[in-house]
Amino acid sequence: MDVSHDDGLSPGEPLRLQLLSDGLLDMAEAQRVSHAHTHRLRDANVELPPSCTRGQLSMEPEAVDGDAYDEARATMLAVEKGLAFDSRCRTRATALEAKANSILRALRKRDEVDIYGAAEYRLGHDGQTHRRFAGDRFLSNLDLIQETALFRVARHLPKGAHLHIHYNACLPAAVLLDLAKTMDRMFVTSDLPLVSSDGYANFDKCEIQFSLLSPDKERPGNVFSAEYEPRRTMALADFLRLFPDHYRRATADQWLAAKLVFHEDETYNALQTAEGAWVKFDGRTRMMKGLFNYETAFRTYTRRFLEDLARDGISYAEIRPNFMASNQLYRDDGSGPMDNRAMMQLVVDEASDFRRRSSLAGRFFGGIKVIYCTPRVFSPEQIADALDECLEFKKLWPEWIAGKLAAAPSCFDMVGQESKGKPLKAFAKELLAFKKRCATSGVDIPFLFHCGETLEVGTDTDENLVDALLLGSKRIGHGFALGRHPLLMQRIKAWGICLELCPISNEVLGLTARVGGHAMYALLANNVHCTVNSDNGTLFRSTLSHDFYQIMVGSADMDLFGWKQLALWSMDHACLGDAEKTAVLADWQERWEAFLRWMMGEYGDAVGYQAPL
Repeated sequence: MDVSHDDGLSPGEPLRLQLLSDGLLDMAEAQRVSHAHTHRLRDANVELPPSCTRGQLSMEPEAVDGDAYDEARATMLAVEKGLAFDSRCRTRATALEAKANSILRALRKRDEVDIYGAAEYRLGHDGQTHRRFAGDRFLSNLDLIQETALFRVARHLPKGAHLHIHYNACLPAAVLLDLAKTMDRMFVTSDLPLVSSDGYANFDKCEIQFSLLSPDKERPGNVFSAEYEPRRTMALADFLRLFPDHYRRATADQWLAAKLVFHEDETYNALQTAEGAWVKFDGRTRMMKGLFNYETAFRTYTRRFLEDLARDGISYAEIRPNFMASNQLYRDDGSGPMDNRAMMQLVVDEASDFRRRSSLAGRFFGGIKVIYCTPRVFSPEQIADALDECLEFKKLWPEWIAGKLAAAPSCFDMVGQESKGKPLKAFAKELLAFKKRCATSGVDIPFLFHCGETLEVGTDTDENLVDALLLGSKRIGHGFALGRHPLLMQRIKAWGICLELCPISNEVLGLTARVGGHAMYALLANNVHCTVNSDNGTLFRSTLSHDFYQIMVGSADMDLFGWKQLALWSMDHACLGDAEKTAVLADWQERWEAFLRWMMGEYGDAVGYQAPL
């Protein structure tokens, strides 16, 4: 429940409802709160049974006789719906929103029949066949998702703020591969020779990496030779020219693009584990790094990323570059490296230019801000150095490190596989000292920690959620494990902490088999504030529109009002100053109204759709 709004109850009532949901009130108090909520629901025009009385809501189960059962059941469902995370948006819906929601529900039904129902059944174990359905495994459904009306609507949806983006993996793989082909000093290396005598096995198993190198750093080798030594360098131009002579199943472009992304068979293999998925993930991240870390690629990538935000209906974004020595940029001739400050300056320059061009064209651009990230595998000493640099950057670019100097928060995070890195408590000394230095400097730099991205229970990794709260994390990246911690969930709601949901990422990396089993639905049911994010969209072959689509099809009771509430929370919990937030919200409201009108114009005839018998 959004405790910041007037719910028609006494000032302490939202907290009492929260405690009730956590089982911390006795039955008498529960009945009193239930009565108050009934009146609130009536005032908000939530439909209740005509004979719904105070007594029915407080009835003991054994007191419900056969005649009263149906009404008691309807009452309970209506009250529960009134407690839903999207109830505020639903009860205050305009007539246009109500019509658009009817369209959305009709399109879901139509897609189920026309797209999924018409698709060929899939062959499973021992000859068993399986129908296609929305909400099945994302990579298995990707071909059908692109054809649905609901996904087209998701692409047009004004999504508010995008708050969890790893900056080296948020555009299609072809963008960086095409750029790499234009660079004279781009080289390819492999950990295995690419020979066809083994039936292409090494082509499947190898890990390819890219490097922009100056002449003195070359270590020439031919990856297509059986005598090739791992990580010898081969000019990309030579690799592309010779590739067709050694591999017949795909073109070089197709093969390289396929090496960068997750595929259905490896992701959903019966023996695959979350740890195994992370091994694949880390290999692909290393492949991306060499395509990303030179000046032309970084500048071009930043421009195209900003353009992509506008195409995907995103008003504002917070990006997570990884600041570390091995991630530093090189000049186009392979010289360098350019340090983290130079990389930060490139982001500022390109985003400033995009804002100027947007303004000249009469388009609103809410901007981007940078969350300083560094690996969680670092030592405490390295983390201390990174914190020092984060504070330095905040003073140099107060508008760009996710906030304004002494006015809005800037942010710090640690990234990488949670169970392989050190737990947050290992850095508590450095993080607490950093908070004191920030206070002394008159700068507010809260933390936005990745944590709870795990299936572990009772381990140091699982306990990262505890440390994130105690260290004052403003938001939590993923938070998948939060449902196993009732006290922490209560505190997160009371302290206004928001989760950055990444549903497709969590599925591909082995935390849930399908979106319907994702922890987010239980978290939302408990009124935990959440946002929707794509995490590493390049690797998962997804955009933010895909994540919004998946959230919709994973739950039968998710609809337009759920989408709206998630978008509103994203802006509410963004690292924006008051004036910035006002501007972003005003622009979003205009986009929202235009989106509703677009839906009416495009799909108004879908209302009342009936599936054929």
